[in-house]
Amino acid sequence: MPSIDLSELQNDLLRSGVAPRHVRRTVMELADHYEDLVERALARGAETDEAHEKACDDLGDLRDVAMAIRAQPELRSWAARFPYIALIVYPLACLVLLPAVPVIVGAAHAGYLARWVLCIFLSGLVTAAMILFLQLSIALS
Repeated sequence: MPSIDLSELQNDLLRSGVAPRHVRRTVMELADHYEDLVERALARGAETDEAHEKACDDLGDLRDVAMAIRAQPELRSWAARFPYIALIVYPLACLVLLPAVPVIVGAAHAGYLARWVLCIFLSGLVTAAMILFLQLSIALS
């Protein structure tokens, strides 16, 4: 398990507008590269703490990595490249998808929904039976 903290790099890249898929890939590749460096140092006979320290030194400063990634405009998300269009598209997309949310949630929780509908139906039957009984007892008395 790597002792290097890549969450700060991940948050920094996401805040600066880099597309999430590029951020995930960068973090995954850096974690893999870090593990490879640790394994290589351990294979050369270094102690565990020394291997982690050597791997951090070999990997370099993560701020430099973040600066190099931020300098590439093709890695930015479309919303960061076109913020005024995103201000229009995101609310419209939410408005269009809003009616689909109950359907999606209903499909995901079909068992709960079926039990709920059955309970409503049974409670309606019990209520109707009680009202019918009251009506009959009033009419026949």
